[in-house]
Amino acid sequence: MKGILLFVCCVMFAIAADPSFDDIAQQGAQYNDSGLLPPSQNPSLSANTPQNGSENQMLTPNAPMAEPKDDALPHQYPMTDRLDSPDVATAQLKAAMDYAKKGDYVNAFGLFKKSCDGGNASGCFGLGTMYAVGRGVDMDLEKAKKYYEMGCSAGDPTSCTNLAMIYNDDKNASKDDKELAVQFYMTACQGGDAIACNNLGFMYANGDGVTKNFFTAVKYYKMACDGGSNLGCYNLGLTNNTQNIYGKNKNKLSKPDLNYMACNAGDIKGCANLGYMYANGLDGAPLSYAYAAKYFKMACDGLDIGSCSNLGVLYQKGLGVTQNIDYALDLYAYACNAGLQQGCDNYRILKQDLSINPHPKYNIKPQPMKKSLFYQR
Repeated sequence: MKGILLFVCCVMFAIAADPSFDDIAQQGAQYNDSGLLPPSQNPSLSANTPQNGSENQMLTPNAPMAEPKDDALPHQYPMTDRLDSPDVATAQLKAAMDYAKKGDYVNAFGLFKKSCDGGNASGCFGLGTMYAVGRGVDMDLEKAKKYYEMGCSAGDPTSCTNLAMIYNDDKNASKDDKELAVQFYMTACQGGDAIACNNLGFMYANGDGVTKNFFTAVKYYKMACDGGSNLGCYNLGLTNNTQNIYGKNKNKLSKPDLNYMACNAGDIKGCANLGYMYANGLDGAPLSYAYAAKYFKMACDGLDIGSCSNLGVLYQKGLGVTQNIDYALDLYAYACNAGLQQGCDNYRILKQDLSINPHPKYNIKPQPMKKSLFYQR
């Protein structure tokens, strides 16, 4: 993986705020999920919204004194012949990275350009990303595609991935655009980019530009998971019969196992799923409210709003935790303010119950039912 991944994006269009160059690579690929926006993206949040992600958000850099000039390039993009040593292009790339981290995008642009012209695919990737996210230059997806295509042609799989995303994420994407996205994702996946494998799995799982094919989706999710993508493991964990499909050496992995792997690797969705499985005794997970509370808490701290509401249910009824009505109300209010209707309903019902009985006791612990007490993703 190229050093440039330390500060430029792998998934550019999954973000809502202006990304920092240090954080873009950490943005998630496509989830097979229709969940709510995290509180950090919801303007209606109350003052108790956690701020634990704020340190990862950089201020928008000052505009450069002058926009760098982009020399016109021919339609075909072979690497320009140079007599310079390859070490020169590598040194220019490193210097460009240092300038970009400091917010000096004028100098970064010039050095990325020289590095790209000197045959370094990561330099082309850097230029493509500057145009894709509008850092130091006006956002221009056509120029971003140009440089990503140069990087992809020169063997940089992440350039292929981002090029595929531009084609695939276009709201007016044509059939040809979707086919190009699949081709570039395949090239990137074969080149070892796990995010490309995950996104390709997503396309096959949902019939997005390709014929829907469950087994092909599993194939690419597995490649993504094996390649180190937590998102790939998460999506693989949502498929059926994973313990039979995943492989001989891991044939005992079930949905709880795979979501446990994803959660421990920092995937909040995996934690949310695991909490729900323990709360209801699903998919081979034992019924354990204590474990459910543990994983709902991890997911809630990670800004998964449904898990905050679910944790409130456990504290309201004293399931796996010491009963705490006030904390349950706080969790419901937080979920409600973030836009979750079930959080609003739980808050209203509990307040009504408290007006009748200020000290409710729940002596009978509910068992899993067809209609769960918990919010399901």
